[in-house]
Amino acid sequence: MNKEEKILDLIKINNGIITSKEVSEQGINRVFLTRLVKSGRIERVKKGLYILTNTWGDEYFNLIYGINAIFSYDTALYFLGLCETVPITYHITVCRGYNGKLKNMDNVKLHFVKKEVFELGKIQIKSPQGQTIMSYNAERCICDLLKNKDKEDIETIKYAITEYLSDKQNRNLPKLLEYSIKLNVEDEVTRYLEVLM
Repeated sequence: MNKEEKILDLIKINNGIITSKEVSEQGINRVFLTRLVKSGRIERVKKGLYILTNTWGDEYFNLIYGINAIFSYDTALYFLGLCETVPITYHITVCRGYNGKLKNMDNVKLHFVKKEVFELGKIQIKSPQGQTIMSYNAERCICDLLKNKDKEDIETIKYAITEYLSDKQNRNLPKLLEYSIKLNVEDEVTRYLEVLM
């Protein structure tokens, strides 16, 4: 098997995506990626990220690959099964001061936070297409929704909290309260818990 065939096999194993880093880790020179692009067998999505030609790849993975960003709000709720619909806008949280390409994308709603709370509730999950991506956990999402409740859909908030509370095996009320204190939404979280529990 030649190097190009090996890269193509790796892409197929990896749900249609490969990074230049993964190619290097296999001891293959990155020049073979360039050759595959020139021959039309793979496409370069962005620096260091490649997909098989004529495939969509993984829209979620592609979007934040190489960026210090975390899926949040409705998008994270969708991944967690706490949202009724597939969001048409990607909600992504970044640190204050971010000034990259995501700012200019119409289908992206950026949320800016202080560095101190950026990683609070960050988890690795699988996207619907099977790639590992960064998302906030349910507790962080609920706190974020309540922190910005005047700008969020009340039905989305109610559904997320109701579904979260009904999942007694996975909910973590102590963590929810801990996050609510750190994100200054303790009163709102307590009020919802009193009404819905």
